[in-house]
Amino acid sequence: MSNKSVLIAYGSRYGSTEEISHEIAKVLESEGLTTRIVDLKKTRKREWPPIESFDGIIVGSGIKMMRWMREPRDFLKKHAAELKMRRGIVGIFVSAGSASRPRDQPKARRDYIEKVLAGVDVEADLSDAFGGMLDLSPASRAGFFDKRMLNLIAKEMAKDTDFTIEEGVKNDLRDWEQIRTFAKQFADLVKG
Repeated sequence: MSNKSVLIAYGSRYGSTEEISHEIAKVLESEGLTTRIVDLKKTRKREWPPIESFDGIIVGSGIKMMRWMREPRDFLKKHAAELKMRRGIVGIFVSAGSASRPRDQPKARRDYIEKVLAGVDVEADLSDAFGGMLDLSPASRAGFFDKRMLNLIAKEMAKDTDFTIEEGVKNDLRDWEQIRTFAKQFADLVKG
């Protein structure tokens, strides 16, 4: 077993990015790495862990209204100088409905990863844009207004893509094999 550790810090609005973070952790642990997962939205900034004790850092964000969540962006800004000078591996991912089709992922990477990293002056060793989840179920974390917006987005997606979007249920548009591949590649970089 490796004694190397990875911090997975994420911000998730409705749970998609959270689920992705936990799947990544599962893969990293199966590769012999120790993981710590931090929900940046639920953890006070002063309680965010120091990053110098980790061999790898993965930062993930959900996308809403074509923007990163505030907390993951703040995390990158706060640690930008450390991330540039450190020896560890840096990974970045987003979960976005617009990345649900492979042909749309290059644009999502440009829009949601390259631009954000340039804005916070951080470089990633590995990054990817994963599809999202349209949770139209009664148990959805989305509020009334957000549910209405999700329904409109779902109708547009169904019209513009080959996806079948069902009302009243969770529509998982993520490619779990893509996510596991990202995690495995990250593990290989950390184990180096």
